[in-house]
Amino acid sequence: MPQLSSAPSAPDSSAPAPSASDPSAPGTDGSRLVALDWGTTSARAYLLDSAGTVLDTAPAGRGVLAVTDGLTTDQERRAAFEEEFERMCGRWLEAHPSVPVLASGMVGSNPGWADVPYQRLPQDLGTLAGALTEIPTRRGPVHVVPGLLADGVLPQVMRGEETQILGVLESAHGDADTGERRGTVVVLPGTHTKWVRVEERRVLDFLTVMTGEVYGLVTRHSILGRLARRPDAPDLEAFDRGVRTSLGADPDGGILATLFSARTLPLTGRLAAEQVDDYVSGLMIGAEVASCVRGRLASGGSPGARPPEVLLCGEPELCRRYQRALHQLGVDAPVVGGDVVTHGLRSIALAAGLLDPPAKGTA
Repeated sequence: MPQLSSAPSAPDSSAPAPSASDPSAPGTDGSRLVALDWGTTSARAYLLDSAGTVLDTAPAGRGVLAVTDGLTTDQERRAAFEEEFERMCGRWLEAHPSVPVLASGMVGSNPGWADVPYQRLPQDLGTLAGALTEIPTRRGPVHVVPGLLADGVLPQVMRGEETQILGVLESAHGDADTGERRGTVVVLPGTHTKWVRVEERRVLDFLTVMTGEVYGLVTRHSILGRLARRPDAPDLEAFDRGVRTSLGADPDGGILATLFSARTLPLTGRLAAEQVDDYVSGLMIGAEVASCVRGRLASGGSPGARPPEVLLCGEPELCRRYQRALHQLGVDAPVVGGDVVTHGLRSIALAAGLLDPPAKGTA
């Protein structure tokens, strides 16, 4: 088994270790792994079998910000995280005390349950299993997946997305030989969108773009929102118009110049108030997509090289917008659906020896 580092905390020695004949040990009902996706604003817990099938889900948990709100000491934070963990997963571990627990996300950040060191790029996602951090609890250890660091002039970091990316690649490619692949760019749209360049399972570099957060600020707290009215339904024609405007704009001004058209077009009667938000969305996503597709991340980095495949994963409506914007640039970008985090966590658990592969004929 890979070497695991431990977070500074004392485990409860009163919890007895189950014996091999314990009827509550893994295998009685197929339960093999507790998988935690614990982020900044929410936490999700799953009980998986050895094939990665979700047997049960826990009530939604509080994210790192809510768990640590108002707490000032490490001891208080550790106690608060263990209490939240118990609320989500205690009933499973009461019934199956031998089932291992694996978590990813901001739970492993500085304000999280334990500060798990980043792994530097380039990084083979298959080796993350060798860099897990153990957090002792009265239920046994919680193993936490490290995030990734691109330590350049302008550093880039991620926590949780590395597990998503592994799940995306497994969902899209399965166990097929990727030796002949042209490389992949995984796009994870969100508040802070990630564009991640991967060869096989090796993350080479990535870029974080704050389009989602800036969109919220611009449409809610700037002059552009003064002439806007919230639409009853998404207006994708207005979105497409925004994308076209960005793609055809003078590159000297960039997005900061084209954004002002979201004020002047309504003022001159050429854009309805209900279309402003979707038009701004198109302007911003269009500018982001154009920059990333024409840049190193989506080109593979060498002139004349075969362009990589582009895979999208995230909230369906937002992925659809990125897909439409990419289509205007001639890029086909399928959306990888399903809960990719559980696929990623299962893969890491298998590599770490926390989970045995299913017996032949049972998967």
